[in-house]
Amino acid sequence: MGLTTPSRARSAAALTALGLALGLGSPAHAAAAPRPSAARAVYAPGTWVSQLQSTQVMVADRTAGTRGTWARYSWNGSRWVRVDSPAAAVFGRGGVVPSAQRRQGSNATPAGTFGLVTAFGAGNPGTRMPYRTVTGCSWWIQDPTQRDYNRWRESCALPAGVAGRSEHLADYVRSGLYRQAVAIRYNYTTPNRYGAHSGAGIFLHYAQSYTGGCVGITSMAELTATVRWLDPARQPVIVIKA
Repeated sequence: MGLTTPSRARSAAALTALGLALGLGSPAHAAAAPRPSAARAVYAPGTWVSQLQSTQVMVADRTAGTRGTWARYSWNGSRWVRVDSPAAAVFGRGGVVPSAQRRQGSNATPAGTFGLVTAFGAGNPGTRMPYRTVTGCSWWIQDPTQRDYNRWRESCALPAGVAGRSEHLADYVRSGLYRQAVAIRYNYTTPNRYGAHSGAGIFLHYAQSYTGGCVGITSMAELTATVRWLDPARQPVIVIKA
């Protein structure tokens, strides 16, 4: 008992050889399952932004003068779907220029692909974005000598020299331009990354004919819908094209 006869050993060896010849083997030597292939990048129309980078893409494309087209795209898991309502985009009086060439006071809109910082305005319309309600003490600092250049500052006692070079946001809320708005992440993470005085306060907001360098949407309803639609978990971006 417990001993293997020569004939049994030869039979076992023959079966093992046959199994190897047929591509069979013990579980320990089974071929590894193939790895799933990486997702294929699908670019939002008119951009080089894929669903691997963002699943919410806005496109503002200047076509002539200060006017252009506006579109919003949402990735539904298999394709890009256009979700905007009819509206046009408007741009700075100084045209649309490459980001590295943009300078403060030029009234030009920087071209490129940008993330977003925060939404703001008269009151939160229901967005998932960080949102700040403008007060009479809300400023966007545009004085390059200030440490919070290209940042929001809440101050009811802003020095006159700084105030004269900054935007008092409440004035623009009252005019309707900033009733709802979104700060675009141009020159924000590293202020003056394109050189001194490269510009501050590039927003998405309401406008009818032109801006001072921002991107305007000609429909307040579409602007409000855009702000409400934005979701930071989906890494939204805006593509500004010349």
